[in-house]
Order: sequence, then structure tokens, then C-alpha cells
Amino acid sequence: MANPDIDKTTPIGVIDRRTARLQDRIVVFFVGLLMVVLLASFWMIHLTVERTAQKTVRSELEGSARVFKYLLELNSQKFLAATSVLTKDFGFREAIATRDRDTILSALTNHAARINASGMGVIGLDGIVVSDSLSPGSAGKPYPFADLISEAGTRGDASGIRLIGGKPHQIIIVPVLAPLPISWVSISFAVDDAVALERKRLTSTDITFVDASTNPPRILATTVPVSRQADLAKSVAAILKAAPNATRVNLAGDEFEVLSIPLEDARRAPLHALLQLSVEEGLENYKLLQVVMLFLAAICIGTTLLGSIRIARRVTRPIAALAAAAREIERGNYNITVNSTGSFEIQQLASAFTGMTRGLAERDNMRDILGKVSSHQVAEQLLKGEIELGGVEVVASVMFTDVRNFTALAEKMTPTQSLALLNEFLTEISRIVEEHEGVVDKYIGDGVMALFGAPVPREGDTQRAVQAALAVRDGVRELGKRLAKRGLPNPEVGCGLNTSNMIAGNIGSATRLNYTVLGDGVNLASRFEGLTKRYHVPIVAGERTHDQSTGIVWREIDKVRVHGRVKPERIFEPLGAVGSIDRYDLDRLQAWHDALEHFRGRRWAVAKAAFESLSGMQGYGRLSEIYLGYIRDLSATPPPPDWDGAFTLYEK
Repeated sequence: MANPDIDKTTPIGVIDRRTARLQDRIVVFFVGLLMVVLLASFWMIHLTVERTAQKTVRSELEGSARVFKYLLELNSQKFLAATSVLTKDFGFREAIATRDRDTILSALTNHAARINASGMGVIGLDGIVVSDSLSPGSAGKPYPFADLISEAGTRGDASGIRLIGGKPHQIIIVPVLAPLPISWVSISFAVDDAVALERKRLTSTDITFVDASTNPPRILATTVPVSRQADLAKSVAAILKAAPNATRVNLAGDEFEVLSIPLEDARRAPLHALLQLSVEEGLENYKLLQVVMLFLAAICIGTTLLGSIRIARRVTRPIAALAAAAREIERGNYNITVNSTGSFEIQQLASAFTGMTRGLAERDNMRDILGKVSSHQVAEQLLKGEIELGGVEVVASVMFTDVRNFTALAEKMTPTQSLALLNEFLTEISRIVEEHEGVVDKYIGDGVMALFGAPVPREGDTQRAVQAALAVRDGVRELGKRLAKRGLPNPEVGCGLNTSNMIAGNIGSATRLNYTVLGDGVNLASRFEGLTKRYHVPIVAGERTHDQSTGIVWREIDKVRVHGRVKPERIFEPLGAVGSIDRYDLDRLQAWHDALEHFRGRRWAVAKAAFESLSGMQGYGRLSEIYLGYIRDLSATPPPPDWDGAFTLYEK
């Protein structure tokens, strides 16, 4: 018996490999599931962070744009205030009143220096430049920014950003009053890198001034490092096209959100300020969050890995024990107990498995017991609870066997000796029946009743029944030789074989059943077994058995009416398989069938001579004697014209 400790009775290598694979699958499942969840979470968080960062950066840009516009307006107001004060200066007005260009130019230069302006100019009411410190050569020419003069004439002053010498300047126009306007004064302040840098300090964004009137647009001033200016110049057109919305551009490998702000009405001066914020800097806080999340994810993965390994072991170890126990049961060892620790469910499973093992052991014991008192097929039906009173009509072959003169032999032996001898015969016959897929229905004294085609019908049942009868004939002869060597009797066995429609089922009561077959065909098979004694042949088979089998050499024996039946039955003896009979025996068999034909043709003299010639041959003596007796009786009392060649046998 196997050791109840499954780990010791089972090949450890196989179990360990299978357990390891199951453990690996459980661990991979849990860790993989967590990874999928984490990756999905990271992806969603990443998308959310990207959108949030973009919104945040653009929101900051819009705020910076509002600050930038406010600074422009504030700067413009400051310059207007400074210019208004200047135009009210008595000396300045006196200088302008002289109409001397040199005097005016000198005054303009001095006053421009006092307020840090790039230049000042005086324009007559007719729009002609009187003098200009920034462009001395423009004196006597029309002022280039007549729109500002017109605006100042309407509003009293004007401010705007224009290109002077290809560079952007903020221009302030105010009148010189005495007390009525006698001329216009323009003050120009350069908008250069220094101005852009100052605006960057106040808005916390990089600022670039561009001229959109050229193709491609030209950068006028910027706080962007030189290394990024080339990429910025390539992107200006796209940035301007996206206005008033912000857009993302790549500058020297870094991502920036850029917002374009028009400095003036595009019809007057297509000048724009580009405000840039680094996306990388905007994502710094979110990247710190990502680092923290990655750290937490690593902790989660590590914890999940350790936990899943522990869980996998707690699951797979009991499963491995159950698998080992199942293999022991498969080998027929039921003396095992699965001792499992773990969760309540695992313990319940182990307990149920142990109960199942006991049930299987009891079931196998019961099957073995039932198999010894009934066929395996019937035992299976009993175990399944499918046995009920009643039956069904089937086509089956029934074989009855009987040990010749066993009763007389038993009188010469002790009961123990006779029982041992009988069991040897029955064991040999039962083995042959089961080898040919037949079912031993019951033992009748020293005989056996076997079925072919019930309870489970199969193709070729009749053929196997004939082959089984031949095997019983030969097997008993071999057994007789072995018994003779031991000094024991070796009687012959007779077999009756018939194929017919019959009722197969369970008879008895609800508390005690017996599976068997009933019907006239069963009785006829029993009568055929009895006829083996009359004809001195080992096997007698009915006509239907003869007709439904192939590959067998048959000898027709007679045509008889057995006791209790009206219809005659042709009976046959199977001699062996085709090819197993030698030529001499086949010639005798042909002579026998010829003699039968003469007999049934009422050619008594010819038939008598044929039977007499066969009477001295082995296996034909008793048969010839019977037919010679028929001929004597029929010669003395001829049969009627409708005689069918059959004889009625009154003995059972």
C-alpha cells in the first residue's frame, strides 16, 4: 500500500515542475493584472497631466498677455505724460516758434536725452517734418505716419508702434499749444532686446517682436537664446496663423507654448509680440508627481509579487497534494489521506476529496463483488442505479454449456475435489466468453449460460458467439490434457447455441433482481445443448446462428422438431474457421452433405450406401448410425408426400 504521505509516494520532480508552472501562472497573472492596471492608470494620468499642463501653460500665457498689454498701455501713458510736460515748456515752445531748424534740432536732441527717448521730431500742422533728431534728413518731407497725426488731431494725442529704419519704435504724438496748436511733436522710443528683456522680467515669459509684413516674417527683437532663434524663425508663420490661439512648437528639442499678440492694427503696422512659455518647466511639478507615482507603483508591484507568490504557494501546494492523491487513486491505491492546511475552502476541498476517495474505494469493492456474481455490464448498471424491473426485446445469441457426466464423476471424488474440478471448467469457459465480449449470465450447476448481444448489443455479436463456442470446445480439450497429466478426469463439454429475438431485462422483485434473457429462442438454445449428447458432437447451433455468421465451416446435422415446438429447425455444427480445415476433412464433409441430400430426396438406397461408407470415419459414426436408423424406419413406413425431412424429438 502507498504511504499516506502524498509527498513521499509521488514523483517529486514531476509534481514540483507542475506546481512551479501553476505558481508561475498565478504570479504572472496577478503581477500582469497589476501592471495592466498601473499602465492604464499611468497612461490616463499622463494624458490628463498633458492636457492639464497645456491648459495651465496656456492660461499662464494668456495671463502674461494681459500683463503685457497692460504694460504697453502703461508705458504709452507714461510717455504721453512726459511728452505733454515737455510741450508745455516755455523754452521749448520758444525754440519751435523760431522756425530755425538747427535751433529746433538742438532742443529736440537735448529734450530726447532728458527722457531717454530714441528721438524727437517736430511736424508742422501741414504734416511736413520741420526737424527730427532720429532722422535729420527727413526735414521738409511729409511725416511717414500720417495716421498718427490724424489720430492726434482727433483725440488730442496718439500713440503707436511703427518701424523706423527697420526697427520697431513706440511713437508718441502730442500738439504744441500756444495756446492753439502750432505744430506736432513726435517722440520715439526704441522697442529692442532690452525692452523685450524688461517685459520678460515683468511677465515671466520669453518675448519676441516680429514683423509679419515680410515673407518669411522677420524677428525684430527677442529674449530667446540664440540656439533657439533659428527654429523660432521657422515657426513664426505657423504661430501667426494659429493666432489668437496658442500653439506648441519645438525649439532646439524643447517644447514651448507660444501665443501671438498684435501690437497694432494689422492694416497700420503688422507687428506682433510672441510670448513663449516652456512646457518642460510647466510640467516640473507634474514630473515630480510622476516620480512619486512610479515609486509607489514599484512598491505596489513588489508587494503584489510577494503576496501573489505566497498566495500561489498556499493554493498550489494543496492542489499538488490533491493531484498526487488523484494519481495514486488512478493507480488503484485508495489508502490515502489528504492532509491540507490553508483556507477554509481548501480544507473543505481536501475533506471532500478524502470522502470521495473512500466512496471510490467502496464503489470499486462493490464493483468487484458485483462483477463476480453478475456481468460487468450489469454491475455498471447497478452502480449507476439504472436497473429497473422489466425488459426490452433484443436480438441476441445465447450459449448453454454443460460438462458431460460431471455428476457421475463427482460421485467418485470428495465434495472439495469435485468443486475444485468444476471451478476449473467454469473458469476456463468464463474466460473465453469474456474474451469474446460475451456476458456470463449465470452458472447452472455444472453449466454456463452466456449472452452475446445483451445487455449491450454490438456489431458482430453472433459471429463472436460462434467463435466463443469453438474456443470453448478447443479450450476445454486443452484443459482436459492438463487435468489428465494431474491424474484428474477430463470430461467433454457440450455447447448449445441459438440466435433469436428475446426479452432481455430484470426479473424478480423491487428488492431483489436478476438480469437475464427470456423467450422461446433461449429455451431452444438449451435444447440444442441437450442434443449434443444425442449426436455426439461438441456444438449444436440453430439455423439463424448459421445464417448470420461468416467465415465458418459448418456441418449440417439434422432437421428436427424439439419437444414443445411445431416448427422444425435445421441444426448445424461449426467445425472451424475457413482455412483451418484440411482437405481430407472437407472431402468427408462434402460426402456427408451429399448423403443428406440423397436422404431428403428419398433416395434411400443411395443414402444408405453413403452413410455406411461414412460410418467408419471419425466424427461421423454416431451421425451415420442415426440416419441409417431413419432409413430403416422410413423404408418400413414410407413418409407422406408432404414430408419435410424433419424428425420430432420427444426427449428434453
